[in-house]
Amino acid sequence: MARCPSCGAHRDASDDYCPVCGETLTQVHLSEDTGEPWYERPGTMLVLVLLFWPAALYGVHRRGGWAAPANRWVLGGCLLMAIIWSALI
Repeated sequence: MARCPSCGAHRDASDDYCPVCGETLTQVHLSEDTGEPWYERPGTMLVLVLLFWPAALYGVHRRGGWAAPANRWVLGGCLLMAIIWSALI
């Protein structure tokens, strides 16, 4: 068991803070890497094209490259979904 640097209380080595004094432990990394952004994930973009195509357009804008082949497929899917939505409305 490790000890808290502030109050000396026993704590688990994986604790983010001391259970006695509440001191945040400085050597613990509190955040974690969640991977690539949502607009870089192909599966997320596919779901957005099918369910909410305006958000997929925003994702293509965030990618920054309108001419990339993957972005052309997303834009084509968004155009198709816009036509389907306008036909249904």
